[in-house]
Amino acid sequence: KQWYQRRVREAGKGRAHKIADYIPWVLPNKKKLEYLQGLIKEEKAVKRSEDRRGVECKTVLIKIHRRRLFEDGFQHMKSIADDILKHHVKIMFVNELGLDEVGIDQDGVLKEFLEETIRYALNPTFGLFSVTEESKWLYPSPLSKVHYEHLDLFRYIGRMIAKAVYEGIVIDISFAPFFIRQLLHNKNALFSYLDELPSLDSELHKNLMFIKDYQGDLQDLGLTFSVDDEEFGRVVTEELMPGGSFTPVTSTNKISYIHQIAHYKMYTQIHKQTRAFCAGFRSVINDDWLRMFSLPELQKLISGDCSSIDLSDLKKNVRYLGGYHGNHRVILWFWDITLNEFTEQEKSALLKFVTSCSRPPLMGFSSMSPPFSIRAVDESEESTEMTPGQALRSSFKSFLGMQQGSSSGNCRLPTSSTCFNLLKLPVYRNKSTLREKLRYAINCGAGFELS
Repeated sequence: KQWYQRRVREAGKGRAHKIADYIPWVLPNKKKLEYLQGLIKEEKAVKRSEDRRGVECKTVLIKIHRRRLFEDGFQHMKSIADDILKHHVKIMFVNELGLDEVGIDQDGVLKEFLEETIRYALNPTFGLFSVTEESKWLYPSPLSKVHYEHLDLFRYIGRMIAKAVYEGIVIDISFAPFFIRQLLHNKNALFSYLDELPSLDSELHKNLMFIKDYQGDLQDLGLTFSVDDEEFGRVVTEELMPGGSFTPVTSTNKISYIHQIAHYKMYTQIHKQTRAFCAGFRSVINDDWLRMFSLPELQKLISGDCSSIDLSDLKKNVRYLGGYHGNHRVILWFWDITLNEFTEQEKSALLKFVTSCSRPPLMGFSSMSPPFSIRAVDESEESTEMTPGQALRSSFKSFLGMQQGSSSGNCRLPTSSTCFNLLKLPVYRNKSTLREKLRYAINCGAGFELS
């Protein structure tokens, strides 16, 4: 009987696998996400089983200096095998004094490391990525070779973003569709670079449409099948085809010319960077897993959902610490304000303030790791670091709803530890002060540990 039940489960699993592989469009996105999470959990379970059997599984502890977070991460990670990166990497930060920070990675430190690394690398001022004119979508910079190891850097960033996806960490970024499409590896999909060109360079697209509709002699414009790019103060000519510099654009070949220009701008020019990024991403996320997602679904997988934030779902899955509980007066005020008074923009700002991402998890807040937490903080404390005795006293007083601190205590603002999805909420004496301080904190763009 057990053998028969096992065979039935395996047969069902095989059917689900075939549906996801061959006709994924019949599945809703939520089912695909559940299936992907199941595959990841299964892979992690297999790895844990190997660990218990003594299979080679030595955990690698990486020390990252705060001041050199990106550089240290790149140097350490590029020599680590993909399998080790997925299952056996722990992060420890070293502070500005050269001392190891208290605590070794328990999801939160890894989350902080990934978020800070990705945020640093995707900043256009760093030179690896650029943004489109109108939508501000990210795509590889054609001038990324200003960095000596730029292709290795793209592979590294691909691995880090894939690691975030693997761990269920949502990153608040938006990639250009013409770039992220390359991850899908779908060569049969109908796609026109010319149609997508306005998202990158609307002025260039308008000029190409002018050439397409031009009724005069195109040779008067002096165009050839080549492109002149300015690179670090010098002009570099790239041919669109062999001998392109000597091939004039005419009325008979102008359609080919405008399509080749679009292809060059959106594919050829950034092909090496894109290939390196995709190689890094696929080294962590199995290519077969990606095939079942469409382009919009892949964007959501990486960046989360842009739909409205369901704070009632967050309320059901929140964890209270430091003496707070569901019926504490401050907590009741908090939910009344956020659920009934906050606008959608303020809800997004609150989520970003606590988790570093303004978008909710795709599978709801029950899937958030670490879970969203609210911790009571004594208004009168000058530091968030407490001794065990102070922590016990603060928790006991918070649980009883006792007033704390001096008359100046209400000046303290809420703070957050985004690496742990933790909101540190002072025990305010009245609802109006909570409303004022919370709104100020989430909207002023304050950083970590504002007080």
